[in-house]
Amino acid sequence: SLDDTVLHRSACHLQQAAPTPQNKKRSTLRNTTTMMSSKLSCFAKTSRLARISPLLSPHRGKGIPRRTNTLESTRRFFQIQCQKDLSTVKNDSIRPMATALVITHNGGGKENSNLNNFVWKLGSVGLFMASSCLYGADNTTALEESAEQKETMETTTTETDENANDVEENADEDDKTTEILNWSGTHSIDVANEDYWEPETLQELEDIVQKCHAKGQPLRPLGSALSPNGIGFQPAGMVSLVNLDKIVKIDKQNMTVTVQAGARVSHVVDALREHGLTLPNLASIAEQQMGGLTQVGAHGTGAAIPPIDEFVTRIKLVTPGRGTIELTEEDGELFKLTRVAMGCLGVVAEVTMKVIPAHNLVEHTFVLTRSEAKEQLNTLLKEHKHMRYMWIPYEDAVVVVTNDPEESVPLHIPRQSSLDESRFDPMIDLLLKLTPDKSVTRESLKGSGFGELRDALLAIDSLNPDHIKRVNKAEAEFWRRSEGYQTKPSDQLLQFDCGGQQWVKEVVFPCGSASESNMADMEFMERLNQGIEEQGIAAPAPLEQRWTSSSSSLMSPANGAPDGLHSWVGVIMYLPSDVESERQNITKAFKGQYCDLLQKVGGGELNAVSHWAKQEIPGTVWDILELQESMEIKYPLDKFNAARSFLDPKNILGNSLINLIMGRRPWVEPKE
Repeated sequence: SLDDTVLHRSACHLQQAAPTPQNKKRSTLRNTTTMMSSKLSCFAKTSRLARISPLLSPHRGKGIPRRTNTLESTRRFFQIQCQKDLSTVKNDSIRPMATALVITHNGGGKENSNLNNFVWKLGSVGLFMASSCLYGADNTTALEESAEQKETMETTTTETDENANDVEENADEDDKTTEILNWSGTHSIDVANEDYWEPETLQELEDIVQKCHAKGQPLRPLGSALSPNGIGFQPAGMVSLVNLDKIVKIDKQNMTVTVQAGARVSHVVDALREHGLTLPNLASIAEQQMGGLTQVGAHGTGAAIPPIDEFVTRIKLVTPGRGTIELTEEDGELFKLTRVAMGCLGVVAEVTMKVIPAHNLVEHTFVLTRSEAKEQLNTLLKEHKHMRYMWIPYEDAVVVVTNDPEESVPLHIPRQSSLDESRFDPMIDLLLKLTPDKSVTRESLKGSGFGELRDALLAIDSLNPDHIKRVNKAEAEFWRRSEGYQTKPSDQLLQFDCGGQQWVKEVVFPCGSASESNMADMEFMERLNQGIEEQGIAAPAPLEQRWTSSSSSLMSPANGAPDGLHSWVGVIMYLPSDVESERQNITKAFKGQYCDLLQKVGGGELNAVSHWAKQEIPGTVWDILELQESMEIKYPLDKFNAARSFLDPKNILGNSLINLIMGRRPWVEPKE
């Protein structure tokens, strides 16, 4: 009963990993259904399979996926497959599972490989290692179950083992490049393995940086590859900090934490929890590495809370031109330039950040009309520590989500609401109505989450405005039925579902002071919604709006006066389709009509600028010139480029996007 659209991407990955004589599309889809449901029973639900399929994408294309991408994708892959949270499991435990995936990918290229062998490697070896990792050697039941599955299937896979061993021994000789794909599925590059590094010690990192500097070899720092615009990508050379992921020091007296740049946010949060501490804010998810999180100016929401870079108190920076340096607030402008530097001033090796006491938040979700959202804005910003709006295009509905420390919430306010599964009915009913061939049934949709239902609906006709209106109407009704309260630790409620693969553009602009909005934020949203409706843009929900106070980091998009208020607005077009032509059409519509509208609404005196992780290279020369002019107005580019010349004189840390925006050319070795 699984829908071909949902299965198609998984089928493609299986086909590439294990091509068979019967590799036509229909046959592959059937094989995917059979193998995924019978060999990996936890994939039986459409919703889980839809979430799993994009996670395999780093394993397609040329070469062995190196450890950076493999570790990240493996962690996500198995945490869904095993229904366990692997966010705190250290990389040393993940590597064996990653190795199983790598062996599978390369073994699949052999003539005698097939889907059975592929599924065996993922299901048997992978689950066996995952069980060891998750439950430990003392849990004999979990290990025995995995071992029994492994033993049963080993009888028919002797040749696969031999092939896998051959591949493992000869991998470095056979594969010359690594494909790296960002989390949104919108950018990918091939990097020669000889130009890709994953140091395991600070000394190794320092040696790599100095050797590359001596040769003029490009070396772009890479985090978790979560940035929608692939800002960390550089096909000529990259260094990942994935192995430099230690929690260096938790200082309860000074309320700070020092971590290596490759430490994942979720890992840091869990380490802090043991000491009754947490991070001051999160940026929607917790999968980022700490170095990348701060370098791109990530933010959460809260009128009195600055972007995350403002909480950084010390940075250890490995620079090409000046070696390893440490910067603090005492270093003045250079420190303020370095906190948000997109990896251009040096490779961040360590970060020290302020922390706060761990606490529970009470979250309240409710729906207002557009006029009510405008009228109540200043009251909501003042009364709530965290607050965000989710506008629904074509609907007179704004979803409001507030979060406040539990101890500050009056006792008469509920701590937990009981939400009925019937809240999903508007979306399920619409999906059933639009699939008359009965390929989707109410029973098959049980257990599907909100994001999965939305993706399934959008996939039917992503660029048809009338269809999008129907989907948005169903989504608005879903949120009305989801009104209520919940209470959880802050690090759990400050994360939320960002949806599947997508194009996203987010801009920020000043809109008053911490004490009161000047209504520029509401005027922006009125003009944006009006433009969407007048132009008939197929704009899915939400138009997400968040607020922060100012950052003192000179290259932060929210840099401004200490008491300043800034509004961040993000627009999205999802990529639910697996048909390449449809994905290209969505991309064209988003980068063209939709982003043009956003730029027009945010232009002029408002001078809205993009989040660094969401700024794409403009499509025309005129757009490039307009962007550069906007950057010169907003940022002290002369100071930033002077710092780049001082710390990275050969510009090995840049890439085409950075060089284009900043107006600095790549270094060319002078002729003798």
